[in-house]
This record gives sequence, structure tokens and C-alpha cells, in this order.
Amino acid sequence: MPESEAFLKTLLVDADDTLWENNIYFETVTERYFSLMEDLGFSSETVRISLNEVERKNIRAHGYGTANFVNALKETLSRLAGPSIADNYLRWIDDAATIILDHPVELISGVAECLEILSQRHRTILFTKGNVREQERKIEASGLSRFFSAIEIAREKDRQSFLELLYRHQLVKERTWMIGNSPKSDINPAIGVGMNAVYIPHPRTWDLETEAFEFPEKVVILRSFSDLISAFD
Repeated sequence: MPESEAFLKTLLVDADDTLWENNIYFETVTERYFSLMEDLGFSSETVRISLNEVERKNIRAHGYGTANFVNALKETLSRLAGPSIADNYLRWIDDAATIILDHPVELISGVAECLEILSQRHRTILFTKGNVREQERKIEASGLSRFFSAIEIAREKDRQSFLELLYRHQLVKERTWMIGNSPKSDINPAIGVGMNAVYIPHPRTWDLETEAFEFPEKVVILRSFSDLISAFD
């Protein structure tokens, strides 16, 4: 490693709900789905519990992405209402979910300006997870790829994927920071392997990405993405 690079920090930056809005579109579909399920006699609380169970199961087998989310809605409907009733609403679910793929990429305030500055000061790598084609589409539409020296799309962001990324890019973990909105996928695994982490809360973070901090004393919490400029001056 050149001597000049030895003093740089490496900033690993999450994408969904850190750089651009994402979960709000899934929640829009979910809220419409809850209304449908209430009309069929099922409370939102009952549906949410069942949907979360189905999504956890399906993620382990099939990963993330819109198709898997839609399948989880259909499976939950079938589980609660029965296949004969569910068959009448499969097309409704498909139509309702089109907003997730059709919406324009909406950058969170201050992201582009902040990344331009950070990428000049430090090494920046986009580190996200999910369906590769969907993530690549959003990255291209965002116009932010020019601010990153590398883009990594993992099937899951856990301790093993962080260790592999550290090795692949020859990063010094003590000088590497993960920046994101998810305690489960950004903060806990990063700190768990000896890296640093910055938590930027998002008010609509997905339920399955929320969990208690394992090392709260090591977490840096910022109010907004723009606060990174002063945090990494």
C-alpha cells in the first residue's frame, strides 16, 4: 500500500435507506395489503407477524428482492385465508407491487454533495445487499457510482461478508467504517469483526433490519448523512 494511502480512512457506505429512499415503497404496498387483509377479517398485527415469519424463512432460502417480497405477501395470504381465497387476489398483489420497481430513485437530502466531498478525502466503497439486478438498476439511476472506488453487492451483510470484503480490498479494519441505517446489517456485524460503524437512523427502516446494538458504546450516531462531512474532515 502506498504511504499516502496508509493514512486514509475507508468508508463503506450502505445504499437502501442510507443513500436513497427504499423501504417507503415496500411500506406503501404493505399498507395497501393490510387494508385488503382487514377486509378479509385479519388484523394488521396478525398479518404483520405472519408476514415477518414468512419473509425471514424465504430470505434464508431465496435472498432479498421485490419478487421475494411479493411471494411473501402471497404466501401469507394463503396461510391466513386459504389457497382458494388467495387465488382471487394474486393479480391484485402483483399490480400493487409495481410501484416498487417503477418508482424513480429518490436520493436522501445532502447525499450527493456529501459523497463528492468524502470521496475526495477518503476511500469510499458502496457496500449493499439484495438482488443484484435490482441493486445495479438503482445504483445506475442514482448517478452516484462515480463517487465510489468499488461497488459490492452481497447476498447478505453478515460478519462473514464483512471479513471477505476486508480481505478482498486489503482494508485495515481499525481504519474502516461502515455507514448505514440498519443495526442488523450495517452496525452490529461491522463492529463484530473489529471495524468501526456510523449509524444514521431512518424513520422507516424495515422491521427485519432493526435490533439492539450489540456494542452500543462503539456506535457513532449521526442525525443525517450530511453530518459525515464534519465527522470525517
